[in-house]
Amino acid sequence: MKRMLVALGLSVACLGCEEKQKAMENLAADNQVVKAASAAANAVVRNATDCEQAKPLIPEAYKQIEEARQNTKAVASHQILDTLKTQVDRVAQLCP
Repeated sequence: MKRMLVALGLSVACLGCEEKQKAMENLAADNQVVKAASAAANAVVRNATDCEQAKPLIPEAYKQIEEARQNTKAVASHQILDTLKTQVDRVAQLCP
């Protein structure tokens, strides 16, 4: 009976491990996609004080963020993309 309980406990523990492993794999796969969106958003933010430089970069940043949103799986990746969009939104408001 003890052995059955230990085996059951181990299989439940492994289920949790598999879920965590899958989440980590999703995050690792999302990394490259998020990097491209981050680079585009950072270019906008870097040029925030020069609207002539920033304005043409804004549409590409939005495009990269939306493409990344469609191609990512991890919740953390979506949170990062939300933050990037917020940063680009702020520059877009400053440079209408």
